[in-house]
This record gives sequence, structure tokens and C-alpha cells, in this order.
Amino acid sequence: MPISSKYAILSNDKKTIVLPDDVQQWLIGADRFVVVMEHDELILKKTHVPRALDEIVKRDTPPISSDDLDALIHESRK
Repeated sequence: MPISSKYAILSNDKKTIVLPDDVQQWLIGADRFVVVMEHDELILKKTHVPRALDEIVKRDTPPISSDDLDALIHESRK
């Protein structure tokens, strides 16, 4: 992706930043971000939040095998 060189716009209430269209396209599929501020720079990085264990293993299912548990552990470390 090329570097965006268009302006982002800060809302009047100073709570929302409107990003250029190409940056918005880059954000598709992400809903959480790390924001780093350093001097006059603001860095926005996509994060990948692992699914909660409750989403992966349902309470009404039988216990999972050790191989499946190992696979879940490896998935969460990616």
C-alpha cells in the first residue's frame, strides 16, 4: 500500500478523526488499534485480538483432546 499523503480531519469536538479514503480501505476488517504518540507523530497499528476462550470452547461440549488444546494454544500465540 502506498503511503497516504492526504490530510486527516479532526472533528469540532476533538473526539473523532476522519481519515482519508485510502486509509479507511486499509482499515477494513480491523476493529481495534494500537495508537502510539511520539513527539509530533501519531502511529496507528492494526491489532489482532485472539478470540476469547469462551468463543472457542462452548460449555455444553465435551472436553477437547490434548491435540486440539495444543492447536488452540498455538493459534492464540500467533
